[in-house]
Amino acid sequence: MSLTQNNINYIVKNTNLNANKIEVLIKLLTEEDCTIPFITRYRKEATGGMDEVQIQSVFDNHEKYHEREKRREFILGKLETVEKLTPKLKQLILNADTLVQLEDIYAPFKVKKKTKGTIAKEKGLGATAESIINGKVSKTELQKNLKLLTSDQEEITSEEDALSGIKDIIIEDISNNSTLKEELRTICRKIAIYRSTKRKKAYEVKGFEKYKDYFEFEQKIIDLRKDKNAHRYLAMRRGMNEKVLKINLLFEFDEAINIFRLTYLKKEYDCLDILKECCENAFKKYIHPSLDLEFKAELKKYADQAAINVFGINLKNLLLMPYLGPKKVLGIDPGVRTGCKIALVGDTGKYVEDTVIYPFAPINKKREAQKIIIDLIRKHNIKHIAIGNGTYGRETLQFIETEVIKANKLKCHVTSISEAGASIYSTSKIGRAEFPKLDPTVRGAISIARRFQDPLAELVKLDAKSIGVGQYQHDVNQSKLNKSLQAVVENCVNYVGVDLNTASAPLLSYISGIGPILAKNIVSHREKNGSFESREQLMKISRYSEKAFLLSAGFLKIYSGINPLDSTFIHPEKYQLILEWAKNNDLEITQILKNLELITKLNHDDNFKEKVGPFTHADIVQSLSSPDKDPREEFQSMQFRDDVSSISDLKKDDWYPGVVTNITNFGAFVDLGIKENGLLHISEMADVFIKNPLDILKVGEKVSVKIKEIDINRKRIALSRKGHSKRSA
Repeated sequence: MSLTQNNINYIVKNTNLNANKIEVLIKLLTEEDCTIPFITRYRKEATGGMDEVQIQSVFDNHEKYHEREKRREFILGKLETVEKLTPKLKQLILNADTLVQLEDIYAPFKVKKKTKGTIAKEKGLGATAESIINGKVSKTELQKNLKLLTSDQEEITSEEDALSGIKDIIIEDISNNSTLKEELRTICRKIAIYRSTKRKKAYEVKGFEKYKDYFEFEQKIIDLRKDKNAHRYLAMRRGMNEKVLKINLLFEFDEAINIFRLTYLKKEYDCLDILKECCENAFKKYIHPSLDLEFKAELKKYADQAAINVFGINLKNLLLMPYLGPKKVLGIDPGVRTGCKIALVGDTGKYVEDTVIYPFAPINKKREAQKIIIDLIRKHNIKHIAIGNGTYGRETLQFIETEVIKANKLKCHVTSISEAGASIYSTSKIGRAEFPKLDPTVRGAISIARRFQDPLAELVKLDAKSIGVGQYQHDVNQSKLNKSLQAVVENCVNYVGVDLNTASAPLLSYISGIGPILAKNIVSHREKNGSFESREQLMKISRYSEKAFLLSAGFLKIYSGINPLDSTFIHPEKYQLILEWAKNNDLEITQILKNLELITKLNHDDNFKEKVGPFTHADIVQSLSSPDKDPREEFQSMQFRDDVSSISDLKKDDWYPGVVTNITNFGAFVDLGIKENGLLHISEMADVFIKNPLDILKVGEKVSVKIKEIDINRKRIALSRKGHSKRSA
């Protein structure tokens, strides 16, 4: 897709970013085939330090511009072919700003079935209709014309028939007036309301009660377009699709009549009554239904994007949650009838062994379960146990903590871990390929243990939609959702980087410039030839091109390799400049790493800074200062209240520790250590007004919340943080 000044202007208008930087960025993306993670980290000098969100926005707008221009070109070509493209019409098409406006202009010229209006024109009624529209005929003259038409045209049987045909032409003219429709669209967007009501037979639909908030609900379109309300339209739409709700656009002719007065209903026109009747019919039969469908599509698109954005932010926070690191972990997938599945993984995530315990009814083998866990802890010197938070997760946690760890004075930490998607992994192609001989339930326990060690490395194996941090994710555009979540995962993996000698193929596949095929080739090469000792050895891998090396090398880390720079985010393309600086200062690279005095000297070297650029210079200094540092925080354990194991144990107005598990536009869901999550509504998040929950909370964050309301029958818990600041003080 070529880049023009109009294209750049379009992107600038929609992003407010620098035009010169946009031009450079588009060339990097389209002509040089660079990835967004690569550009974000290694082309900061070219982009002025744009982040991945800004870069994605530029590219998205670049594609939208070309989509619009492609459609404009098609319409111009089509109208020219059928000899309908007048200079005035061409200018109208060239001036259209949106796809909707282009379609409005093109609509009257599309090949379609004969309409009442076209049939009436074929009967010779077009000229009279046009004279009425332009106010060039009086009622007296119109009456004469009707008589003449009745006598001259065999197909016109009466004056009433003639007038009816004339009205059909006028109605069609009004309905196809793109300028009028754009003005109506503008006012509709500002003042119109969508109302949802319960259908008469709603009660026949299973679970119809969940839509009770929308049985008598209305809100302006302009307000439904706000992020905090976008979820409401998705709820209304789902209720409509399930035949529980009706959704009506409240936009009356009287509210739009002033727009018609500017074009068709001018005071000086003698046939005003006919024109008003036609305007009203055109509005009710064609324009209003068209706007209704259009705004429903627009709101759906907007609500989809709002939901996708929230899902993306939640997913990013989940993937970048604090990690435990390379330590042995005992993973437990809780169960009752089939028992609790246990799997031990080593410090690199390698599967060691598995077993099963039955501490709960109906089997109740508590003593045997205690002995099995104690023996495993002592045999393997286990310091960490991760327990899935699903059914019986809280009970299992309490059993291990009180009857195993505390009762036997063992030095071992027990942590509740989200098991969302673990069952999907256990039966997935990736899970079966990793552990073909293991039972799916054991794979689930392995996944729980590994996601405690490194959430990012394990969660990338799952379909992001199955992780459960979204809002109406099954209702939104699935193609856009998948594309967005794929980008989030890719950005997170490249932000953290990977250990080239331990990373799995699924994890490697997200690295810039690699993909599934090269990822498998890397793992195969590693298994056949042993660990990589330098980044240069990547070029020995089958299908690993120079381009792939450029895009990926900086994100693939090698610890204890030949070149100490390979353990950092410093790109190999800058190695020579750093080596020259070291040589000029009579130093070895190993002397510089973590040496504050020498790094400070490099930091103040303006000549070196000028060579590499200020952004790259700052990144090099940072990488040399902390070559092995993971950008994520290290894990700190979470302790729920000991006196709570079910919803019935909660007490109104008491404060409880919790973990944010999901965030939506209307609030956040908090895990209190029991089966049911509580809802912290946006209005209860703080003592001050909060515009967006994501401004103050993130998935995985530890919070203190107060119980506002408890509905045991409906299993609902309402939470609040109001008064928390005073309580903390």
